[in-house]
Amino acid sequence: MNYKIILSNKNLLIKLSIIFASIIVFSIALHFFSHIGTNRRVFIYPLAGSSKTQKEVRYLASKPVQGKVCLYVDELVLGPSFYRGRPLFTLGTRVEYCFQRDKTLYVGLSKEAALQGNGAVPFTKGAAMLKKNIKKNFTGIKSIELFIDGNFIAD
Repeated sequence: MNYKIILSNKNLLIKLSIIFASIIVFSIALHFFSHIGTNRRVFIYPLAGSSKTQKEVRYLASKPVQGKVCLYVDELVLGPSFYRGRPLFTLGTRVEYCFQRDKTLYVGLSKEAALQGNGAVPFTKGAAMLKKNIKKNFTGIKSIELFIDGNFIAD
């Protein structure tokens, strides 16, 4: 292909520029419209066999029935979706309740959260990462009270 011919032909150069710009505008519009009705949330999980963490981005519903924070906590407790990601709590852990009063979030986890196994991180590290994730994504929350099977867990 002779590039000098293409560059010397101004009409062809203008057409190629318009096609290229159209592709870029179409890609941006497609990305924008594919995420309508969702909020971008960041999840941080530990990696297996390492002391490092990895971020994961998920798009969650913008108007969930249970509320934005509670949906986020539900998704966080479910665990990572990427390879080598370790869950914060033992598999089978579920959120029994989640509600916010003023700037405090109250989260109640099932008794499985206290168990160790299934590749989960130690409980204290999992609880700390849960709090870190929530505070990073919801800056209006200043403190998080964590309960397991109805019992308050102190920091």
